[in-house]
Amino acid sequence: ESILSHNITDIRHRPGIENPVADGLSRRWQSRKRTDDDGSSWSVLADWEANKSIVNDILSVTPIDRPETPPRDADLESKFRGDVFFEPIIRHLLGLDAGANIAERRRAMHRSQGFTIQDGKLWKAAAKTSDRVSRRQCIPRADGFEFALGVHRSIGHFRSVDSLKLHIHETTFWPGMDVD
Repeated sequence: ESILSHNITDIRHRPGIENPVADGLSRRWQSRKRTDDDGSSWSVLADWEANKSIVNDILSVTPIDRPETPPRDADLESKFRGDVFFEPIIRHLLGLDAGANIAERRRAMHRSQGFTIQDGKLWKAAAKTSDRVSRRQCIPRADGFEFALGVHRSIGHFRSVDSLKLHIHETTFWPGMDVD
């Protein structure tokens, strides 16, 4: 349990020849004649985990069944196609080529922090713990004005502009939403 709570990044085998204590212990009985009472024929008893068929698999690697190619969300990619802000983010999150050169790919990687794709939708996670909502759905900038107009019609014309903007800010995100 205490091993798992630490951040172990690398485990390397150190050969006995580099470890003088282990090398000396392992070669101690090398040139001597073996007898029945010196312990050379003893075997190490299996631990209780092995007797109960429990595998100590903290460092084991087990293959999992994954499809050969990850499923692409073509609908999401086509929805944001042509959007200057969201297109590189979508392409990076889907594992596609997000730019022609390294600088564009790094910019897309940096810009995609805080965004996730779930259930075929793009979500923007909260940037601070003081944000009112944990995530907001992203929509293309071209659809932003129509979305705001639809919310305005559904909430009502006589509500204040501040409550309308608060409702939109809590549910959706698009770049330049305050300008629209």
